[in-house]
Amino acid sequence: MNRTEPLQEIPTGTTDLASGLRLIKQGHTLQIILARAQDHNRITNDVLDTLLNLCQTLRGDDSTSVVMITAEGTDFFSTGLLNPALRAQLSKQQVLDLVWKANRAFDAIEALPQMVIAALNGKAVAGGVELALACDVRYVSSQSSVRMPEAGWGGFPGAGAPVRLPQLVGKAYAMELICSGREMPADEMLRIGLAQRVLSHDHFQKEAHDILEAIGAAGPLAIKGAKKIIHTRLEPGFQAARMLSDALRQALEWSEDVDEAISAGKAQRQPVFKGR
Repeated sequence: MNRTEPLQEIPTGTTDLASGLRLIKQGHTLQIILARAQDHNRITNDVLDTLLNLCQTLRGDDSTSVVMITAEGTDFFSTGLLNPALRAQLSKQQVLDLVWKANRAFDAIEALPQMVIAALNGKAVAGGVELALACDVRYVSSQSSVRMPEAGWGGFPGAGAPVRLPQLVGKAYAMELICSGREMPADEMLRIGLAQRVLSHDHFQKEAHDILEAIGAAGPLAIKGAKKIIHTRLEPGFQAARMLSDALRQALEWSEDVDEAISAGKAQRQPVFKGR
């Protein structure tokens, strides 16, 4: 079944949405699948709109206690929102509008009353990492990796990574990952606490689904109550960090360095940044 309108309630079974998301609702569990393998499961404007609508529905959904966000294919969880080529096709305001919408969608995912699992079936890049960071836990394939390349584009992650990542892995790892743009493999993700478990790449979907079912069999009030208590404890300071991130990201979009990154991408050369 293909749907284009916002869902008033999430039907049981499999639902394909026009934005490129697939929903699988079984019992107390819901899978949200990025079904855009043809473009590495990129998070588009339509995908973000659909995620926002789904979050609105889930906030009033007493029948769902655990949500798992994953993707189709075996190579990419998601390549994210933007890259230099896509950025060059958009105005600065369009870029910022997309980033702000991603912030709203990822904040809404984090604020869901349900436990939210990110199941990384492959590489997560840029905004794909930030989507995973907005989830409560992360299970990864043995061939998964995360990479935030924005510093090499003259910018920094603008959809939550500087806010959420230090809380998960500490200041030093967060600074190193964001500023170097290096790719971190699954075993290192597990070691520093960015991932909670590494699953077999060949049997990833089955193993992730088994975990989803086990959590879904737990008491819904227990899951939602525990999440509410933990969020209440961790909330102080988040809003101030979010406001600073948004302000700096907006200023960055009009910097000479961002323009240089776009020009370098078009010319297929290394950018020469000036820090202004």
